[in-house]
Amino acid sequence: MAGNLKKFVNPRFLKTIDPMLMRQLFDRHFVGGAAPIAFDDAEANHRGLLAEYFDQPVNDWSEGLVADLHRIAELGTSHGMETILSAARRQQITLFEPADPEQTADAPAEQDPKHVALHVYLHHHDLFEVAADQLALRAPTAMAEFRGPERDVPADFTDDVGAALEAAAAALFAKDLQGGYCRLAPYDEDDEFNLVLSHGAPVKTTPVVSGDREEIITVRAVKYAALRYNATEGRLLIGGVLKSQQVELAELFATHILGRPGFFAGDHARDLYTLDPISEAGPDFAFEHRHDDTIHSVTIVAAAADLFEWDEDAQASRHLRSWVTKDTNGALRNFTTSEVDFRQGWRLGEITFRVFFHVGKKKPAQSTVRLKPPGTLAFRRTRFEKSIHTLIARNGLEKDHDFDLVVEAAE
Repeated sequence: MAGNLKKFVNPRFLKTIDPMLMRQLFDRHFVGGAAPIAFDDAEANHRGLLAEYFDQPVNDWSEGLVADLHRIAELGTSHGMETILSAARRQQITLFEPADPEQTADAPAEQDPKHVALHVYLHHHDLFEVAADQLALRAPTAMAEFRGPERDVPADFTDDVGAALEAAAAALFAKDLQGGYCRLAPYDEDDEFNLVLSHGAPVKTTPVVSGDREEIITVRAVKYAALRYNATEGRLLIGGVLKSQQVELAELFATHILGRPGFFAGDHARDLYTLDPISEAGPDFAFEHRHDDTIHSVTIVAAAADLFEWDEDAQASRHLRSWVTKDTNGALRNFTTSEVDFRQGWRLGEITFRVFFHVGKKKPAQSTVRLKPPGTLAFRRTRFEKSIHTLIARNGLEKDHDFDLVVEAAE
């Protein structure tokens, strides 16, 4: 973590950043002229002094400054800047004065993602928090999915409900040594009700060199738990938390937000997907995607089959071995010349497939998806998310799902 901060506050950053922005950042942590850099001295080489300060071991930096820089670095990327700008447009916030259309010089340094993140953190902090939350909602590739037994169960969020859930979540995180800090932020997005819970991460120890000796410092970063609920489908997605916390967090959501304790606790809640249609079709299976004009093609690039036999003594199936194939041109075809026979005790355990989308460019965009029943569906959450869910449902890989409902939700 210390190394990541050194990369963020690198020489290029210090040579281009507005020193007055850095002064404002330092002023948050050094009161009454105690700052290690004389920003008031117009004759001082502020950039040189900043370089000297950040050349020190991270444990010699202000702890508050370190915490701020961790937050800023999360959004100081091109993707982070896109998220900031999208949030600013939604709130009709102007971050910088419009550029002169006749200007022919290079783009100003203030438009660098790191500079934008620092500027917004200092001057539009509420917007920064919204952008950080939005980034958290789309960041997890593998989100735990829960389905309730009913559709159309609305989320009922009030300030009191939010405070109760926030306190309960804080207790959950504290129990797992993640500190007592927790901040809840609700967002309505299209047909989803979303929550982001900012909370402490487990403490990490980091070795740093101080002079001629090595020291160990402890750092607790901020993590984000993302909860996305679709009332129409009765579906809750949870990402950014420990696997051991997912079930309990789903129960907290059901209790406080839905007013339905146990809504995600039944056997149905995680039994969501199946690969039986592929096993039945065998190597000739191909995804049907004519319902979606944006899909260019779908290719299964990896598959794993497992051989089971019945154990009479245990009265249960016993796993014997697995057979894995990877092929960017179509992995299922390799089963044809293998020992795998889905009629003779073999089961398809998981697949990885790529969905290619028309995006108006010469090269299609693609999304790689991993599907492992009963409940794992992992892919980067992008604008194609609904198309991927619909594709899976249309091809019979989603259990007990109303296809018309999926189509309606996607439109």
